[in-house]
Amino acid sequence: MRVDEYSSQDAVALAGLVRSGAVSAAAVTAAAIAAMEALNPRLNAIVLAGFDRARATAGRVDRAAPLAGVPFLVKDVNLFVAEWPTTFSSRFFADARPRADSALIGRWRAAGLVFAGKTNTPEFAADFVTEPLFRGPTLNPWNPALTVGGSSGGAAAAVAAGMVPAAHGTDVGGSIRIPAACCGLFGLKPSRGFIPLAPWYAELGAGLNSDHVLTRSVRDSAAFLDVSAGPAPGSPYHVGRPVPSFLAALDRPPEGLRIALVLGAPGGAPVDPAIAEATGRAANLLESMGHRVETAEFPAEADMGDASTLMWMLDIAADIRARAVELGREPGPEEIERLSRAIYQRMSGLGAIDYMAARRRVHAASVAMEGHFAGFDMILTPATATMPPPLGAIDGRSEDFDFDTWMRAGYGFAPFSELFNVTGQPAASLPMYQAPDGMPIGIQLVGRQGEDHILLALAARIEVECRWSARRPPLYAGAA
Repeated sequence: MRVDEYSSQDAVALAGLVRSGAVSAAAVTAAAIAAMEALNPRLNAIVLAGFDRARATAGRVDRAAPLAGVPFLVKDVNLFVAEWPTTFSSRFFADARPRADSALIGRWRAAGLVFAGKTNTPEFAADFVTEPLFRGPTLNPWNPALTVGGSSGGAAAAVAAGMVPAAHGTDVGGSIRIPAACCGLFGLKPSRGFIPLAPWYAELGAGLNSDHVLTRSVRDSAAFLDVSAGPAPGSPYHVGRPVPSFLAALDRPPEGLRIALVLGAPGGAPVDPAIAEATGRAANLLESMGHRVETAEFPAEADMGDASTLMWMLDIAADIRARAVELGREPGPEEIERLSRAIYQRMSGLGAIDYMAARRRVHAASVAMEGHFAGFDMILTPATATMPPPLGAIDGRSEDFDFDTWMRAGYGFAPFSELFNVTGQPAASLPMYQAPDGMPIGIQLVGRQGEDHILLALAARIEVECRWSARRPPLYAGAA
């Protein structure tokens, strides 16, 4: 299989070729490795390469598996893979021992995926950009001078460049959707409770987090949800599937939806005119499909201050503390970055009453959001407020780091995503349009909690109308 043939196919198509016998999993894996070897030195998306193991896995793939022979990359955070360490992109975890597979990893193995390595992420997945000191920055295949987004930046670069058709992402405040918007991909954050983190975590971010994948096609995201969704032993959420198959549900696009168009960001961050214009075009497209779009605003409670931020920062502090106990010492001056140290210090001084106050404020935002948008089926917003900033513009690493400056820069760039981690609703970034300079613009579509199948079906219809799957960045495997 040639690299250009491989990179032009999505995961569902590749699995179909393997299942039919038209191509072997070994041939698909060889093409994927060739693509990764050609482009990763230029992008730094993959930080651990397991190519020999991938070749061995491809030789024994069950051709009947739903994603048989599909090359795949795991983000270096949240999930544990038995054969590889999980370092959280931190020097403090550089020699961490591997742990037994997370439940989701086991499901992906059973689905026939071929794990080829692990992707780059900011330290502890804590930033809006992917520029860790430990591994170095990941570059954007559309424009290497601009951020790839964060925190699933390595995954986004690898998928956008055609190295793999899909890659693992995590999303506690937009970490799937932000990189998807920066790299012209489809990125779904599923409903709360759909995806397990067991057995190593009950939940992350007090329920804000959801792991899934970044893909070039909507149907790939649906196919992955089919093999991923459902509780595992130890999961705090036992959420039933709304449909037998998310992939099959794509054939039933919804009709006559009432959709709220919201252009004002929580906290009042200004929106780039090109992004606002693109979001308006998205609203017009939805109306042309027969849906009713009405302008709306977020309720005042949606501006939660730092309450939701506190929820995910506590997990970072807990991981650092656990590692310190394991090693019998605190992290050294160069073992964690400035942002991580600030988080560790701030969260270590937090009291239980402070934590509960934040939980209650987050809950109040969820209640207000549900009531405010009760009459709507979906919400339409920009995915980010600005286009991808230059490398280094959002600084969580240098000696000049300032926490308040970092907060303003990060949430000024991406203020629309974290709110829907709080509410637990399914939310996706769709690469519907491009800016005049050719950079992709992500549009966020948000469904009702548990109605991921309806969101996916509408996104699949939009994908056909916008034809985004035909767009390729300058750094692309098919041209390597």
